[in-house]
Amino acid sequence: MGPSDRFSLLNFLTIHLCFIFSDQKSGKRASERVRRKMDLPEECWELIFRFIDEDDYRFLESLSLVSTSFLSITNRVRSTFTITDRTLPFLHRHLLRFHNLKRVTFHEFHGDIDSILLQLSLSGLDLESLDISGMPYFPDFMKKKKMTNMKEFRCSGVLELREIDLVSIAVCFPSLQKLDISYPESLPSPVFDSAIITLSSNLKNLMKINVSGNNLITDKSLVSLSQNCLLLREIIFRDCDFVSSRCIEFVLRNSRNLKSLAINGIGWRPRESFSKDAFLLCRCLSELDLSDSFLSDELLRLIADAKLPLKKLVLSNCQCLTFDGVLYLLTKYQTLLHLNLEGSSFLSDEMIMELVVFLGRLTFVNLSFCAKLTGVSFFNIVERCVSLQFLRMEGTNFGVEEDSKELGFMSRIKSLYISGNHNLRDECLLKISCHCPFVETLEVDHCPAITGDGILELLRNCGELKSLDISGCAGISSLDEVDFELPKLETLRACGTWIDDQALGLISKRCPRLLRLDLKGCLNVRSRGVKKVVQSCTRLREINLNNCEVDDGIFTWMVCANPSLRKIVPPCWFSPTKELQKFLLRHGCVICQDFS
Repeated sequence: MGPSDRFSLLNFLTIHLCFIFSDQKSGKRASERVRRKMDLPEECWELIFRFIDEDDYRFLESLSLVSTSFLSITNRVRSTFTITDRTLPFLHRHLLRFHNLKRVTFHEFHGDIDSILLQLSLSGLDLESLDISGMPYFPDFMKKKKMTNMKEFRCSGVLELREIDLVSIAVCFPSLQKLDISYPESLPSPVFDSAIITLSSNLKNLMKINVSGNNLITDKSLVSLSQNCLLLREIIFRDCDFVSSRCIEFVLRNSRNLKSLAINGIGWRPRESFSKDAFLLCRCLSELDLSDSFLSDELLRLIADAKLPLKKLVLSNCQCLTFDGVLYLLTKYQTLLHLNLEGSSFLSDEMIMELVVFLGRLTFVNLSFCAKLTGVSFFNIVERCVSLQFLRMEGTNFGVEEDSKELGFMSRIKSLYISGNHNLRDECLLKISCHCPFVETLEVDHCPAITGDGILELLRNCGELKSLDISGCAGISSLDEVDFELPKLETLRACGTWIDDQALGLISKRCPRLLRLDLKGCLNVRSRGVKKVVQSCTRLREINLNNCEVDDGIFTWMVCANPSLRKIVPPCWFSPTKELQKFLLRHGCVICQDFS
């Protein structure tokens, strides 16, 4: 079940449940027929709520307010929890309430990680996933109770990852299946082959590992992983400069269960090459990422002739690619679902017309920064790839083409990223909205030729839109003509535009479901407009007011006026006092300078 299906299910449940429980509260007796339809066993409701929880547990918040029974069920099915500075004061209460948590993530947390992990290990939770990525130090797991059922651990970007830390991972998480130790912040990386060899010797159930950015590991590390972890299905080792093509061949031949491989830098070393049978034995390989490599036609032919079960192919920002090599490869893999050719500057509209014949099953394509491509390529792809869901064409020549005849189709595409196209104009945007009316995520930021009229027609035609980015579109000075509701819009990024208080007043009326609003650099925004949005958009959770002209005292008013607020980014010149920070935290909101 996808996010849109969960959204529809949530709407259905909300309407029907509110009807029944409003009858109860008003003293009316609901019809027995309706009551019998909705009076499902708790097990059935639990299954429904688990479907909703899979992607985004915030959908459970509304349901938890319906009744004590639903509150109990939502507490029971909640499986994911994010620890932040604002959740810390209530963590003990949360752990008692959500006693079936499986996945815990640290995010924007500046407290004592070791004490929190000790609390988690003693809580009795049967955790399966832990993410401490980006934290300032690696915690001491040796002093805590073993988490024997931990299946996934992520510590990407942790400061000063040491060899002893990897040893503690191997000892404390013996059942680990997925591990991410990529890009430690200390340079050069202090992780050597000996630590990876210890890991591979102890983690026999490992199925996925990401060691990218550990730039001192060599062939020995990957050989040990391939030999000791026989269940490995996915290996990612980008920016590991001491790994040779000979080692890559060994991994391809020895790891018989390998389904996904991501590497870069192939071909940069002199006299480095692959043997003719290098790819012949990896019969399960369905995803291959060779981005940022030096790829010859000969290597592409080796991959093509291996007849792999490829579904995903990433060749972004590669050197030495030619049209003949790419064409030969794609003719052999006409069942591809995911194709990334970002930065292939040789591609032209005529070449895309020839390639698209073989790409009918694509659901994802990235052609960003292919400077020769225009809207002709865009509409050819959208027309021929009938299953396409996701398309990126950022930084191209989109918009310089002459207006072509109307096309007789409507695409089912859901996500469209066409930012940084300086020639993209309102007329082209209108055409896109007519042929892609079901788009849910649209980024047209930094397209200076687009005006408010173009965005107006876009909003009118794309009623499914949930996320819109118009940042840096200097031509948008007003949204005054929006005279219709945008019932599904949840995220609006308008950084650096001329949006003012009047436009915010309109947004507050037309966007009842708005969750996230980014107004960074909107110099015409004042406190008056912010108050309108905060009061009317009752679901608003995050707002960025960096470089906006707002009063110092507005932040206290905001959390009192809208209890749903969780994050506020103030103007860069504003320094919140500790008293203000504590006051906002008591209301479940954090004030910070980061809007990521």
